[in-house]
Amino acid sequence: MNIHLYKSILLTLIVFLIASQYTYSQDQEALEEVSIELTDSTRKSKFNAFPYVFYTPESKFAAGAGGIFVFYTGKDTISNPSKITFGGHYTTNKQYKITVNNVYYFLNNKLYFSLPISYGYFVDKFWGIGDDTETTGTESFEMITFTGTFTVQIPPVLFMADRSGLILDYNYTEIVDKDSNVYLVNDAVEGSNGGQFFGIGGDLVWDNRDNIFFPNSGGYQFLKFVVYPGIGDFRFGRFELDVKHFWSFKPDHVFAGNFVFELASGGTPFYKLPALGGQNRMRGYYMGRYRDNVHMMLQIEYRQYFWKRLGFVIFGGAGNVADQLMTYDFHTMKYSVGGGLRFQFNRKEKINLRMDIGYGFDGSTGIYFGIEEAF
Repeated sequence: MNIHLYKSILLTLIVFLIASQYTYSQDQEALEEVSIELTDSTRKSKFNAFPYVFYTPESKFAAGAGGIFVFYTGKDTISNPSKITFGGHYTTNKQYKITVNNVYYFLNNKLYFSLPISYGYFVDKFWGIGDDTETTGTESFEMITFTGTFTVQIPPVLFMADRSGLILDYNYTEIVDKDSNVYLVNDAVEGSNGGQFFGIGGDLVWDNRDNIFFPNSGGYQFLKFVVYPGIGDFRFGRFELDVKHFWSFKPDHVFAGNFVFELASGGTPFYKLPALGGQNRMRGYYMGRYRDNVHMMLQIEYRQYFWKRLGFVIFGGAGNVADQLMTYDFHTMKYSVGGGLRFQFNRKEKINLRMDIGYGFDGSTGIYFGIEEAF
């Protein structure tokens, strides 16, 4: 491990412990005062927040805050909790990112709205396209992005799904500085100068989890297809299948599995290509370490609380990317393993503060700090 990694691990662990203690004291005292009690006294609106810091060679030191507001849109005892999650940070080299995710359930979960929004200026990395791209030290580039995706779902007429819906997706990306990234400087890939696009599509959802934040049983299947018809700078399409399942042999001792398949076609900008890595899939690999038209991944995880509100997880994953499905190569699969700590700051809904460390078999490492489980 290099000195930057040690710094990141130490900082993340310290802030995880501080945030856990801060959230615990807030949960016991101040937050009780702002809880809005509904007809069922166990269904309360609740707000939790925490600070965090991190360090990467690209961003240098960064500080920010995150939080989640959980509430209910009706007085029934069936509706899933709605939520508004947020996060924002600022770095010592003037990078920043702000994200807000709104999720609402109405009419006994028959009507669903979501609107994740993000805006930021930050350093990203691009290694090229394919499953065998090399690290050269010139992967970095700087970008400004604004993204927003609106989804509305209702009970479907066909397919025996729980909900189906309409998706409207918008993305504005400006490549501020290509640095010395050869793919961007030479305009060798679609989207090397940024641009904007608008897409419209649909989805189907099957969901029988017993809890949406920390399931012990059940599953979640999500299928969507979005077409970007050239309203803006690009014309392409994207398909995604996301399957999750959960088993437990005793309460809160959970085995979780997740399979993801993504496919892109047409003139897809490189930053919208299916990508391997990140804080939710194949942890340990940088988000976008490998990109191409096809991405397929399987990950498993074991979750358990071991003392009061503290818990741990261990996980592993395998995945790869390819130009097309027929050329997907199982011999060059990427693998990752890791583990993490959990602090349950909302007992009723089982919402966790999480810190994970993942290791890729190519020597890469990722440290992740946030709210809710990876999947």
